[in-house]
Amino acid sequence: MSLDVQRIVDTQLASSEPDPSPELLQAINSGTSTLLDVVRALGSFLVSETESVRVRGLEYLSNVVAAVDRKQINRPAATTLRSFFLSKLDDGLEHALKALGVLARLSSFGDEEAEEVYRAIVENVNMRAYPQGVRHQVYLLFDVLLAGHRNAFKSMGPEFISSYCKMVDGEKDPRNLMLLFQLDTVILREFNVAPQIEELFDVTFCYFPITFRPPPNDPYRISADDLKVALRGVLSATPAFAPVALPLFLDKFQTSSGQTMRDLLQTIAACFPVYGAQAVGERGNEFWDLIKTEILYSSDKSAEIAALGALESLMRTLYPTAADKPVGLGQTIATQCVEGLQDPGKNSFPGWAKCIAAMLRGSPSAGAFAIAQTFPSLFKLFDQPKVAGHRAPILHAITSVLLAARSVYAIDGATRSEADERSLEPYREALLDVLREGLRTIDLKIPAIKGSVALAEIPGFWTRLEVEEVVRGMDELLIHDKDDEVRSAVLSGLRTIVGVQPEVVQSLTLPILFHALPDEAPAADDADTRETYRSVLRSLTELCTMPALFETLTVRITTKLDLLSSSDLSGPSASGPSRREVVVAYAWDLLHTLENVINRKIEDQHVDVARHYSQVVPRLCSLAIKAAYDDGSPEALFRDRRLLAVVGSITETLFWELSPEKQSTAFQAAYSAFEGGDLGAVMQNPKEAPTSTGSIVAGGADAPGPEKQDLIAIYSAIVRGLKSETPVAWPEPTSVTHFWSQKLAWIYTTAHDEWQRGMMASLVAAFVNKRRPEVDTLWLTQELANNWRDEVQGNKHSKRAAAILAYFTVIKALALLRDELAYTAMEAPLAALAYTDESEVVNLVAPAFGILAEGKKGRGAHLTAKLLWAQRLWNFLLPTLVAGENGADAETRRPYLEAFASLLPLVPSSLLLTDLPTILPLLLRALSLPSPVQRANVITTVGSILETANSSTATDQLLHSQAESILDGVLYSIARRSGEESSGKLRTAALTTLGVFPDCIRYETLHGVKSRVIKDLAVALDDPLRAVRREAVDTRDKWYQYGK
Repeated sequence: MSLDVQRIVDTQLASSEPDPSPELLQAINSGTSTLLDVVRALGSFLVSETESVRVRGLEYLSNVVAAVDRKQINRPAATTLRSFFLSKLDDGLEHALKALGVLARLSSFGDEEAEEVYRAIVENVNMRAYPQGVRHQVYLLFDVLLAGHRNAFKSMGPEFISSYCKMVDGEKDPRNLMLLFQLDTVILREFNVAPQIEELFDVTFCYFPITFRPPPNDPYRISADDLKVALRGVLSATPAFAPVALPLFLDKFQTSSGQTMRDLLQTIAACFPVYGAQAVGERGNEFWDLIKTEILYSSDKSAEIAALGALESLMRTLYPTAADKPVGLGQTIATQCVEGLQDPGKNSFPGWAKCIAAMLRGSPSAGAFAIAQTFPSLFKLFDQPKVAGHRAPILHAITSVLLAARSVYAIDGATRSEADERSLEPYREALLDVLREGLRTIDLKIPAIKGSVALAEIPGFWTRLEVEEVVRGMDELLIHDKDDEVRSAVLSGLRTIVGVQPEVVQSLTLPILFHALPDEAPAADDADTRETYRSVLRSLTELCTMPALFETLTVRITTKLDLLSSSDLSGPSASGPSRREVVVAYAWDLLHTLENVINRKIEDQHVDVARHYSQVVPRLCSLAIKAAYDDGSPEALFRDRRLLAVVGSITETLFWELSPEKQSTAFQAAYSAFEGGDLGAVMQNPKEAPTSTGSIVAGGADAPGPEKQDLIAIYSAIVRGLKSETPVAWPEPTSVTHFWSQKLAWIYTTAHDEWQRGMMASLVAAFVNKRRPEVDTLWLTQELANNWRDEVQGNKHSKRAAAILAYFTVIKALALLRDELAYTAMEAPLAALAYTDESEVVNLVAPAFGILAEGKKGRGAHLTAKLLWAQRLWNFLLPTLVAGENGADAETRRPYLEAFASLLPLVPSSLLLTDLPTILPLLLRALSLPSPVQRANVITTVGSILETANSSTATDQLLHSQAESILDGVLYSIARRSGEESSGKLRTAALTTLGVFPDCIRYETLHGVKSRVIKDLAVALDDPLRAVRREAVDTRDKWYQYGK
């Protein structure tokens, strides 16, 4: 059944609906109706004597053409529509252009049609009479025509370029200019523009230089740099511009400065190679004189860099190959450089050296010639300086040229080779002598390091022996130099050399560094030795990420740890740290270095990380297990929990990098060791495994001693690193539920203290988080309910804190998955906040909400988290906490405030802004909570809210109305008070937030309290903690400047 097109069109136009109905489009696309049917239906509208009616009909037809499937527009229809829309350019240009843009993309639209459309527009459209949006449509249509029918416009000859220049002349809109510059570039590159180059020059160079400043909130986000780069592409599109452009550029030098000068220099750098050697060479001396001034005397660093780029381009244009002898200007510049480099005391001396470097980057022949002219005199000045202080600028000058050589010969995909050009080869020995001397001389070390590294990077320039010689000099600085800047330069240089010749660093540097590490921990009062070895460890951290070097690091560090574990830990403790504490500190530094290097390798996405699991973890496990089971040495080094925590962290990181298949094997070994007593399964040498009496996590009468239970740090780390897709085969009678419930109960039945409970809690959380699909929901629901009823609400007071830890840890693991059970299980803790006869339960439950806020922090780094998990948990908990706090009296509202404050780190401040009217009263009351941790959370949140609150007028007004109350609450926490708990973290957070007020709260709101705040800050200036004092100084400065 055919569609009544006339009825649909009449109905839509009568209701002023410009877009065609879906049923009309479907009918046309299916072939049951045609576009000509629509034209017939629109007949009375299209020929109406009323302009608004004609425009409405034209708009409707244009929208239909734009919306239908292009396959339905056959050649006759396209011809009819094209003729029609071209006849309507005066009635509704915008709508006609929209339809013509669609028709121009049809396969039936040929060169003749393109020329017809173009001529109709240029003859009938007065561009200046239309707004920016319509002009943009014209340019878009030009773009379509030019892209598909370029030959048609080429055949028009001068007529096309003249008419085009007339149409675009005077355009000022940035969005339109971006499009026009693209069209200009195509025309200039592909058309014969020489006869009319002046016309094109007039409509392009009139925009140079760009001085555009984008308006605020520009929807198109077009920057001045966008326009400059686009125009630069136009000006450098054809050599035909050279005769008219080069004189203009020279004139612009006289009136340019700052950003305009930089733009000019960057533009001529782009234009020189296109304009060609002959045209540029004729004005080369003039350009050199102006460029030289910017290099030698400009105070604008960006202009100097642009000038060097222009000189480089000038050399590349005049002398592009090694066969192009640097006659003329090249010789002139080299001669001037020689003269300028005669006096190292002049301010222009570094600039002349940079000119040599630019010549080298730009031209193989000019660069080699300039080096040949200047290096001999520089070496002579270095060997026989008139003033001792002149050697530093001389070496800096030489190094700047060497760095330029590195940028030419040593980059990836380099097309030039030092071996071919031999620009530096004649000076190999002299360079080595100068750099060697620089490495031994104060004030010359850093440029010598940079120059040495640059030459080491150039392929084939230095032999291995020469590289080894400079590396030895750098190693000497690394070990003995106390200047941090020099040491940093050495480390940076050695890292670079590792990338090109790793065997040199491995054979020379690493042995020296490891030799500098003592086999025994330095005495407690030997601060110099301690700082020396820590400096060495920092150096190793920087260097040993490469596979070969990392393997050496792991062997050497574990060997050192093995020596330390067998050393004598007895010693006096009456005056300072005991001998054991000193050794623990040294061992911790060694382990922490290993951990830092592993983390850096992961950040750098090294593929060799996983294979080091079998090399590192068994060694560390051996040290920990031997210590735990060494009954004859109760003070064994690796019984120290601080070391076990780092061992666990390293184990988790490396275990996470294993594939699921390898994880499965490694987990089975860990299970056999820690659950079954086969400790050798995780040790480097199973034969050294001590005799075990069973599982380290056994309970009741079978529970081992605390030192053996502490191995839970390693076992927990492996479970935390276990991936959800890793297959686990449980030995009979163990199952997923049995494993999990046993570990959960261990927390409150067997663990000796909070440290062990925390380790096992992280294991439980990781397991339920990764294995949730394997755990039956009904069983888990009942298990949690039993835990709460029996262990939290029951009479086992000694287990209550541990049971609450376990309960909240499991909820966090489930909440990360946005599991419905997490929200169901939270109902019991929320209800507990209202208990009036169970103060112990309430006092334990309220701060436990902080466990939920930890999320993936700390030991939860490898937990699985779904998108927006934190927002959903926050939205679930907040209404209950707010309602409970509002409905409670002064005595019973504290638990709700404590839970609220503990939960605050869960979500970012941007999310809190939507609830600010609701939560601000709670934040104000929570500022008086006794817990330093909770107050620190509140104060940190307040500071974040202040910093992100400018987007809403209502929020801004609310904060300003309460600003003084918030300020008083924050100010109270900056000082220690007798009888009240405080912490350095709390005081630092308070001071940081105080420093936010001057930037976020208008002065008239707080001007009355400024003097009081500054007075109270004096207390923090005397704080015993340096970090607090430093923050107090910064905050006081901000308040001094407040309102000025």
